[in-house]
Amino acid sequence: MQSDEKQPRQKRPKTKQDDSTAFDIPDTQDDVSLQDTQSDSRPLRYRSSSIRLRDPMSIQTTGPQTTRRNVIIPDQVAGRVTTPTPGAMPTRSVRGSVAKQGPPDGNQRRGFHWLLYVGVGMIAMLALWVVGSSALAWGIARYDDLRYGNPRTFQIDAVVGHGDDAAHPSHFIAVNLHRHIVIVEFMAGNPARAISYSGPYLFDPGGDLTPVTLEFRDVTGDGLPDMLIHIQDQTIVFVNDGTKFRPPNSSDHIHL
Repeated sequence: MQSDEKQPRQKRPKTKQDDSTAFDIPDTQDDVSLQDTQSDSRPLRYRSSSIRLRDPMSIQTTGPQTTRRNVIIPDQVAGRVTTPTPGAMPTRSVRGSVAKQGPPDGNQRRGFHWLLYVGVGMIAMLALWVVGSSALAWGIARYDDLRYGNPRTFQIDAVVGHGDDAAHPSHFIAVNLHRHIVIVEFMAGNPARAISYSGPYLFDPGGDLTPVTLEFRDVTGDGLPDMLIHIQDQTIVFVNDGTKFRPPNSSDHIHL
């Protein structure tokens, strides 16, 4: 009966060989800091070999000896990455974080497409053209203000054969009055003999700021100076009949 009963299992005493496989691994960063202060000559002890096999990259063992490697440990609290000093035991982060990777290599950066530069250049040229055109129009308007005033007014003296001579020429005033061209003639310079001529009406944008000028020369071949009205690139002829100016008709042969 006594032989059938199970005998209590006796515990085998630990030997030096068993102690070489029993290792302790620290659980917190405080244990790591304590091991950093110890001499490198003291052997490392781990709690179990199964824990050692879970992290073969950070701790490599060959027999009873251990190999230590320097790894980058991210600091979750301070938001920075620290490198342990030589001889310190590497440990994984408590939260299992991964160190931040550096910026990509400069060779991997790609430049912009050449069409982008062409488009930017065209937009810049268009903007320059718009600004230049506006500045030119503003400059011409200011020049006309100084030369012709506002409303645009032009004055000239001429001998046209209406009772005038070189000593007493006729005086002409051309006015752009709210887009309507009006010419006033003072025969022989006498205001009592003033006569007015109605010119065209200007419909173009900015027509009220368009200057009008006068010129006198014979364009019909009758020997009398005719009146030519210049409005920008247009020329309007009033024929001289010897006593005043009139609009041309089909019987007039005008040669500008």
